[in-house]
Amino acid sequence: MKDASFLLAVPLALLAVASSAAPGETPSPPSHVMVSPEALIWQSRTPGLAVAVAEGDPAKPGPFTMMLRLSDGAWIPPHWHNVDKRLVVIRGEMRMGMGETIDAASTHRLAAGGVAVVPAGSRHYEGGTGDTLVALFAMGPFTTTFVESPKP
Repeated sequence: MKDASFLLAVPLALLAVASSAAPGETPSPPSHVMVSPEALIWQSRTPGLAVAVAEGDPAKPGPFTMMLRLSDGAWIPPHWHNVDKRLVVIRGEMRMGMGETIDAASTHRLAAGGVAVVPAGSRHYEGGTGDTLVALFAMGPFTTTFVESPKP
């Protein structure tokens, strides 16, 4: 019986420590974030690429979601990031290649519904076929460092 009360006491103690509310306050539940497409604020980056942060802040610690819009034939030049990123193709087709020089013939094609996971520090590049929309998920702070190389 002594062991059973100890097993119950440990989760209760952890729950008490994890609570961020001050004594007498009711903790507020996390709120949902829902963003409609027309609420996105798009910013042009490289030629043919526009980005919009859907939630979070890529410059601050924590998760964020960013939308990428690539025009037909546009390429994001070779680059790398300081953290892992996850991509989900929503519309169109994304072409992804690895390395410091764009080689369109060696890219992997991801159609709508395709997923890519890119490890931190991995040199890579992306291109769009058709009007391409991609969701990017990562943890901030998030940086992009471009490798100097010519377009194909």
